[in-house]
Amino acid sequence: MDNTSEILLRSAELFNGKRLLLVNPPADALTATLEANWTVWTWDFAVQRGLAASGMSAEQLCFSHLCPAVEGLDGAVLVMPKAIERAEYALAQIAPLLRAGCPLYLVGEKKGGVSRAEKLLKPYGGLAEKLDSARHCQLWRLKVDGLAAPFALADWQRHIKLELADQQVELISLPGVFSHGRLDEGSQLLLEEMASLPSGKILDFGCGAGVLSIVLARRNPQSRFELVDVDALALYCAEQSLACNGIEAGVYASDGLSEVHGRLAAVISNPPFHTGIRHDTSIAERFFEQVTRHLLPGGELRIVANGFLRYPALIEAHVGHCQVLRENSRFKVYSARVPG
Repeated sequence: MDNTSEILLRSAELFNGKRLLLVNPPADALTATLEANWTVWTWDFAVQRGLAASGMSAEQLCFSHLCPAVEGLDGAVLVMPKAIERAEYALAQIAPLLRAGCPLYLVGEKKGGVSRAEKLLKPYGGLAEKLDSARHCQLWRLKVDGLAAPFALADWQRHIKLELADQQVELISLPGVFSHGRLDEGSQLLLEEMASLPSGKILDFGCGAGVLSIVLARRNPQSRFELVDVDALALYCAEQSLACNGIEAGVYASDGLSEVHGRLAAVISNPPFHTGIRHDTSIAERFFEQVTRHLLPGGELRIVANGFLRYPALIEAHVGHCQVLRENSRFKVYSARVPG
């Protein structure tokens, strides 16, 4: 069981028998072990799949960019997201659901930002109190004052316009979506490559706000684009961004390639496999192995990645001959085609 769940179980008496909203939990046995009337809000499709498989009903489980409008809550628990701005976004939706005096709990790992709990919770009541510290985690509680303003999604959206060499792009972004409010250096380098993609169905893996598909769909009108991501906020942003730019494409949730069906002419990606300076490439290797099964003979994998990552050997082992299309001091754009 995740450490954040373990620390909640240490204070089970606070939650037993209560009607609670649980936000951003790991896909573990907490809701089955701790006897409360749970409603779960997650933006992680992998968690949604895991909790649904464990028996949680569709009525209890919400996968969305928006918090469900739950009534009659006795409290709410937010598991600290990786991005502070995502925590702020979630709290702004949770707090208006709680009547004055209801507890709002924040739990998370010390290295994951929960040390900012007092500052994050301050807008919704008086002083937050630290209830527990164990397993490298902390549990905080605030009794809300009931004065939180209604949530307005428009207040959290960023609209940005990008000027590329051949086109203008408008993007919609929300907190915690990759490269929120800007074009990241890796994607920019990939989009500087003007070589055409194969005709047919193109998958944009880990699509974020959809910038790769928007630009490349205009350059490759003979292709049909599908966008997948594990994050509900990214999927919403991709849908909105596509609409703003007049691009028709399919957008759907997928845990890795779990929901991808059929054969593909190409896969494009700025893949979310690398964090910080860690050199673990096991996730990337699994992806390269699996993506080959979806690519047609002659199909292309085109990705951008940090240059120091040892992807070429992995790509050649699972896909085909790997070449560098473009590079700068930090990133490289790789292309490989399935033999045939």
